[in-house]
Amino acid sequence: MASRPPTDWGLEFYHQQLLNLKTQACTNWLRPSVIAACLAVIGRVIIGPLALFLLFLATGYLSDATVLIKPNDSFFSFTEMDLSMAGGCTGCLGACKITLLKLSLFSDKAFVSAPTFAALVSQPPTESLYDFSSLNSDVLALGEELDGDGTICHSGINEWGSTTVMATSTPQQILNIVSTLNIGVSLQTQRELELAVEREDECKATWTIFGTARLYLYPTGAGNGEFGKIPAATFSVFPEFTECRPDVEVEYTNSKLALATDGEDLLAQVPDVLTLFPYGFTSSMSEVSRIVPATNTKYGAATVVEPELQAYYGGCRVREVNTSGVYIEDTCEISKHWATYGLMVQSPDDIPLCSTKDVCIHNYFNTQWEGLVEVDPQNPNRVALYLNTFRSRYGDTVGINLLPGIVVTQILLMGVVSLYQVMPHRRSVLLTQIWAYRCQNGRMQIVYLAQITYHFYYNSDLYMLGLATGTLTGESIANLTCCFFAFSYSFVNMVKARSGDQQLDRHYRLIWEALQLPVTICVGSILLSVQRTPFVAILTDNAEILRKTSARGAKYCGLNDSCILFAYNMPSVVVILSLTLGVATSADSKVSAAGVSTTKKRKYEVNSATPEELTSFEKNCIGAPFTKLFHDCEDIAYVSYNVAQLVPSRMLRTFNVLLLRWHVDPKEGTLTHALSCTWHTASSENDKLAMATPIA
Repeated sequence: MASRPPTDWGLEFYHQQLLNLKTQACTNWLRPSVIAACLAVIGRVIIGPLALFLLFLATGYLSDATVLIKPNDSFFSFTEMDLSMAGGCTGCLGACKITLLKLSLFSDKAFVSAPTFAALVSQPPTESLYDFSSLNSDVLALGEELDGDGTICHSGINEWGSTTVMATSTPQQILNIVSTLNIGVSLQTQRELELAVEREDECKATWTIFGTARLYLYPTGAGNGEFGKIPAATFSVFPEFTECRPDVEVEYTNSKLALATDGEDLLAQVPDVLTLFPYGFTSSMSEVSRIVPATNTKYGAATVVEPELQAYYGGCRVREVNTSGVYIEDTCEISKHWATYGLMVQSPDDIPLCSTKDVCIHNYFNTQWEGLVEVDPQNPNRVALYLNTFRSRYGDTVGINLLPGIVVTQILLMGVVSLYQVMPHRRSVLLTQIWAYRCQNGRMQIVYLAQITYHFYYNSDLYMLGLATGTLTGESIANLTCCFFAFSYSFVNMVKARSGDQQLDRHYRLIWEALQLPVTICVGSILLSVQRTPFVAILTDNAEILRKTSARGAKYCGLNDSCILFAYNMPSVVVILSLTLGVATSADSKVSAAGVSTTKKRKYEVNSATPEELTSFEKNCIGAPFTKLFHDCEDIAYVSYNVAQLVPSRMLRTFNVLLLRWHVDPKEGTLTHALSCTWHTASSENDKLAMATPIA
């Protein structure tokens, strides 16, 4: 290889560096670039490994950790207009006299048998199917009045497969329905309606009377904790916005003994599900407060009043259960049919929300169903129902995947190895990070990205479901944080390496590396702070709730009653966030680069060699003077080894980085000619990276 006359630019730069080290003040070490570089190294070498160490040893990450919370960690919450429980009824709208006829089943009764209720209520609201002779003139007149003032009257089988009957109107009209049909509401419900009428201007909301079948548990033996199950149809009265329910305390003084138990308490031992919600009678069961914290309500209420579940004996509401027996309302006549079942306690319902991969979130709901009822604006023949839910929630047991932790361990380990390789040469902290990036980018970035993409692809629905319902465990939050770090880091590095920019942008690398620590901490902190808060936007903007009764639900939900289908998966979200972070870093780096003084840029500028002065290496391998590869003496540059390839160079650029090696005389600061080999060749020959000493 032909040589050219040596130059003294390397010697000048070397001596200038020595002078700077002797004369610079301590405050020069507090420059933003130095702080950022130190932050990057500290994050990679100290904080990152320490965080992984704590995750592996101080949690159950390596032993029994699960993705979703277990039953013993279930949590209670209230959600107004719970979109995971949104449904409706198509073809159920009809004349209000049909609804009144069906509600008349509850005249002077608290509940009726499920078969009797279903036989009448499940019929479509077509007038020719019904005989209205049992309704008096007052009821028929009320029906016409309700039709005239816009009352929503509907009945039939809804999208959940439940048989329901509803009337939604003003509090006064609901009170008129109760009084005209002589429906057997409790004193508490009666008082709530009366107060709602009086305070209608204070909290504007429609009210609904709603009848449907509910599940009841009855003890099979005194105090043995064993219960049977039976369905029965009952009704409830509620406002569309739960905060509009008045907080009414009613003391029942008139009750009578319906069943003597001779010192046995029928509810001494009960299933756990009967301890989740408040009940409207006195017993030995643990008392649950009706006042529930609330967020995102229509009128900004901090708390709401939860409806009480009921118990019945012989068809009558129970007022108290103790060792003496069962006490009921004194005005109620016992039904012999229902008395054979003994004490019947209303049970919460477990309605799971499942992914299409058969992982479910179990929701135990307060079955005094409430919600907002309206005619669907997109389908006038459909009534939409958005439930206001009180639920206790937990997820299926799914073991956690360790791959994200392993990938982050690989990244941090390679960073430490690269640090060890470079620091013995007394290179700068900045070059340490740049060199670590270059050493890894050849092969490992693709490996990192492939591993984390595989994990995201197979676990996306699980993470989305957990975030949407607030059921992710702490270990899952750690996994998501690791995923974000590994994916964004490797993805942006790959995009940067393949962008066509042949020179390493040290301003970009410095900011990008320094950002990894604060951004990762920020992501983890945000996820932890909202761990138990459902991300409603996932359900509203990125998901479709399918019912098994629909055509698409039958395709995707399998044996589950419902399932959730996401429009965009987790990798799509992280790609957008990663690109946003990368673009922001790039913009910031351009600002930083623009701030570099012209003096510094030109301080060690070397005039380009004329074509006649090019060495054979520069002419045949680089195609330009060697010094053109540098913006200044603190940059590391690289070129692609431009030879004919069977595959497009863009696909191989990362693997085809040209390593430049040279020797710096420690005394004179002079440089030898650069020697070169491709990364592939260097790896094949087992060359040591320590020999490839960068200029600093």
